[in-house]
Amino acid sequence: MLDATARLLVEQGYSSMTLAEVARTAGVSVETVYKAFKNKPELVRQALGAAVSGDDEQVALIERPDMQAALHEGAGDRILSAFVVASTGILTRIGPLLASVLVAGRAGEPELQKIADVAGRERLADFTRIIEAVAATGDLDPRLDVAHAADAMWSIGSPEVYFQLTTDRDWTDEEYRDWLTRTLHSTLLR
Repeated sequence: MLDATARLLVEQGYSSMTLAEVARTAGVSVETVYKAFKNKPELVRQALGAAVSGDDEQVALIERPDMQAALHEGAGDRILSAFVVASTGILTRIGPLLASVLVAGRAGEPELQKIADVAGRERLADFTRIIEAVAATGDLDPRLDVAHAADAMWSIGSPEVYFQLTTDRDWTDEEYRDWLTRTLHSTLLR
């Protein structure tokens, strides 16, 4: 059902997608969709979560092995470089889905705005943990405190910047990854 939801969101947008279409596309009954997800916003939230993590496991992204490995790299530049690789992989995987959710939320779909707001807060919390790991190595620029560094990373590494560069400006993921690595290193490290 989550894959069907993601596909329909990208193809039709939030307003046009119905739970009946999700059920039909997934090959289940509408009752099954309602029992599993209760409502459309919850279904979208879980579809987005599954797309971000790459599976339907209920493990926070920051707790996953690749992100934990990034946090324990031992040097600020290696932590940030590992983050960039993981982040670019996520953005590549969720690009069209996240774009449709963000667009619908900004177009006045209050349920999706709430989902986008929560996702933004969770992303900032994850970025703060990454910056704390960088600070613990002694490599964080001494002119920055953790909060401001996390804010900078949150802005520079935002899905919107990724979409602008890879969609509007036709950058490849490799070009984006190289730029983001250089930008985070020069902005955040001593």
